[in-house]
Amino acid sequence: MRYVDSNIFISNLIGDKRLGQAAEKYLEAAASGKEAAATSVHTMIEIYAFLKGKRLTEHRISEILTAINQHGVAMLSFGPEIMKEALSMVKKNWKLGDAIHYVTMKNNNIEEIVTDDSHFDNVEGIKRIDVLKLRFE
Repeated sequence: MRYVDSNIFISNLIGDKRLGQAAEKYLEAAASGKEAAATSVHTMIEIYAFLKGKRLTEHRISEILTAINQHGVAMLSFGPEIMKEALSMVKKNWKLGDAIHYVTMKNNNIEEIVTDDSHFDNVEGIKRIDVLKLRFE
């Protein structure tokens, strides 16, 4: 099981020139069952905020988030205990969103994260998976 960061979903949504195609292939692999993947409910909030910034209607955002939820990526809960631990990590110079992802991964015994964020390279107990290096038949 791999954890999927919001930048993979967003890169797919916007057709990012560098990551969009690789992100699409990864999410298709998850949807087909070739790849076991999970993310936090918090990721959906990050995607919502991104789409809201693009001035999409609530209805359109709802359609996009519904489609994302059909990608075969398991949704992991985001509760007060995760927030509390993540907030304490911000005092150690973590970004709040990244801390939430990290705590969610640890609470669910997930050690690999598919992300473009290279700062996960230096996190003990986490292996960053570069979506550009993944290959699916």
